Amino acid sequence: MTPIFPELPRRLGVYTLTRLIELRKNTALYEAQQTHVDRAVVLEVLAPGVSHSEEVTFLAQARLRVASSELPHVANVYESLRAEGLWFLTQELPLGRSLAEIAAAGEQLSVPLLCCVIKSAAEMYDLCNQVELNAMPLAPSSIFIEEGGEVHFLSPLVEDEASNTAWQMKALAEALWAVCPRQKAPGLGRTLTLTQWLAEGYEGQLLPWSTIGDTAATILEQLADDARRARESKLSYRLANNSFLNKTKTFIKRWGAYSATCAALIIGLSLLGTQFGLADPLLISPISAEAVLCHQNGHNYSIMRHPVTVAKYNEFLQALEEMSDEELDELMETIPHNINDFKPLEWSLQIEPDSNILKPAPHETPVTGVNYWQALLYAHYKGGILPTANQLQLVFQQTGAFTTALEWSSSEYEDPIPHIYKGTISILIDGKTGAPVPVSDRNKPMNKAGFRLAYPLNKN
Repeated sequence: MTPIFPELPRRLGVYTLTRLIELRKNTALYEAQQTHVDRAVVLEVLAPGVSHSEEVTFLAQARLRVASSELPHVANVYESLRAEGLWFLTQELPLGRSLAEIAAAGEQLSVPLLCCVIKSAAEMYDLCNQVELNAMPLAPSSIFIEEGGEVHFLSPLVEDEASNTAWQMKALAEALWAVCPRQKAPGLGRTLTLTQWLAEGYEGQLLPWSTIGDTAATILEQLADDARRARESKLSYRLANNSFLNKTKTFIKRWGAYSATCAALIIGLSLLGTQFGLADPLLISPISAEAVLCHQNGHNYSIMRHPVTVAKYNEFLQALEEMSDEELDELMETIPHNINDFKPLEWSLQIEPDSNILKPAPHETPVTGVNYWQALLYAHYKGGILPTANQLQLVFQQTGAFTTALEWSSSEYEDPIPHIYKGTISILIDGKTGAPVPVSDRNKPMNKAGFRLAYPLNKN
């Protein structure tokens, strides 16, 4: 069929036709502007000179499309009108770009967008089959897609032709081949295989639209999972290949678990007048609403009154993701250990707590579930250090800031018992009682452990 209006723009009733979209049997589709309401629409114009029976079929088909506008992904169909002796059907102009436009520009769709088109077409055709509506194969100019993956179709319903699933699938495959990626991409092989199934059938057996749609949905889910894992492991991959860390990852080693005897000895020592051998008296006084001043071993330290919060730690994670490799390497060189994961335990629940559980907002809630190295790296990022066990205990006594179950300190204790434990024991402080809690593994995130920062000030 040749275009009904060779020259555009062309006025038809209250519409101005601006572009030919597609030629169909006995009709031509035009993009048009409804001038008095400033609305862009699609007009499907019946060719002049058709027989009376073809005119009746067109009007019946128009009524069918108007009545079936609730089909998934199909653009709304408004009404049939007549102007200048021509019948035409008005339809919503879908958002996005058509596959024909994308192919004409020499562009390709991403793998997820290809799957979105297949999944949407499968949903639409499958429902047509269920309610016994006849639908024609879709041309590339009738398939529109937005950047976010939303897919829209010009109505494919027909009155005088039975649906042919094989033709529908083959037409969709041909439309997709023209916009398939030319370079390797995640999921491309699976998507091309699915497109080949559409074109030829799988091993000679034509798959139903429902199976095609489910397969496309599965590929999308797999791509989403892969992307999520890639984002979460981005820093881990960079750290695993960090030459400095690979050289220093054996700097600190751990052997076995500490014994109950060792733990009892440490706790007993902590109850002595000079805790953990720190004979120099520690003095504490208020310095601000956010920190207190500690004096120890001839140095002044500003100790934060409150532990690091979930919101502050989240800002730290975001900053790490935005760092260049050089910036991250420089920061990692401040700690003698290889960190494989920066996220605390149950991080998703901390950053987005269950709304049914009454608890403070993330900007007020102390972060927990961190290991020693995560806490130390955060401190170095902020230009600070971790407080000693003595400093934490006295800050608790002075401020009453018992806000986390456990807090990491910078204090260590070497096991004096031969043949039982040869590694360094780290000291956490119980936020409720101020008592020391010895642990032998700094690498293991402690479910209830948080931390706060200290800042060295000028010497006396």
